[in-house]
Amino acid sequence: MPEKIIINKTYDFSSDQNLWELSEWEALEKKTIDGILSADSEEDSYKICKNLGKKIIKNYSNSFFTVTRFLPKSKRDLVEIIYGSVRFPDEIVDTFDLPSVEKHKMLESWKNKFLESNKYKDLKSLINNQIPVIISSYRKAANEKKIPDEYYLSFIEAMKKDIDVSEYQNMDSLINEYVYGSAIVVGYFLAYIYGPNKSKTVEDLLEPSKDLGIALQLTNFSRDVYEDYFRGRFYAPSNLIEKPKDKSELSEYVIKARKILALEAENWYEKAEKGMDYFAPDSQIAIKTCLELYRKLNSKILNNEMPADYRYSLSLREKLSFLPMRKFWKLALLYI
Repeated sequence: MPEKIIINKTYDFSSDQNLWELSEWEALEKKTIDGILSADSEEDSYKICKNLGKKIIKNYSNSFFTVTRFLPKSKRDLVEIIYGSVRFPDEIVDTFDLPSVEKHKMLESWKNKFLESNKYKDLKSLINNQIPVIISSYRKAANEKKIPDEYYLSFIEAMKKDIDVSEYQNMDSLINEYVYGSAIVVGYFLAYIYGPNKSKTVEDLLEPSKDLGIALQLTNFSRDVYEDYFRGRFYAPSNLIEKPKDKSELSEYVIKARKILALEAENWYEKAEKGMDYFAPDSQIAIKTCLELYRKLNSKILNNEMPADYRYSLSLREKLSFLPMRKFWKLALLYI
């Protein structure tokens, strides 16, 4: 079991950008609801939900937004809805200036609203029954693709664990007790949307989706070790490295923890790579590019030791280097 850690320090470092305050999310919610309720059809309401997903992903993740431009629009729209559905709970935990008790209440209410959403089939019914628009959008997409509810519930539980910070004893406990809910199930969501090739089933996609989800999350952990110290989070397992007692030990800890997490991530990239051809051909460019982009970032962390407060990233040129030349025109057209 993870060990609960009590953190009394103020989080005094952040390298995040383009974060919306809770009031901005609420304003966006109201505007979207007004659009849905005034729409002439369910199809028009759904388009408004899809536009909301696009707005969220474009604001929060330039890399993922770019990669998803290479999906067919029907799949891209659903991926953007999925992104929005995991982004907002994550923001409750990481961004909103609220006491821990209030964050727990918000996530518990979010879970209850998600469970209630299963009673309603159309968007206006969802909205009229006070189901948040992000959950309403997800419910519509999940019903369309038959995504099991248990995955989203696991995601919400993982977000709760980040409020009451936990330290994980070993890599297995980190993956099974936290990464499953925070990343693996997100990979499962996307597997249902990306779809299999003709010789496979969705069930065949779950293993490579799991492997890639673990790899991506470990790379994120590795990149964010320094920031997570100020959040009171220590994802590098305690049986591999002791957390720093104070800031004087932080630099050495960050450099070592980065390597531990990035090395483990590389193992999962190797596993995930073997299953990329299981996915539908029209999804493969997007998912393979996602793997290659994050693996490149992971490689930079492993091979280029930098100061503790350095934040690793890929340049635009590095990102574009993974895309087939014949697709560049598509990026230019779809990025607007």
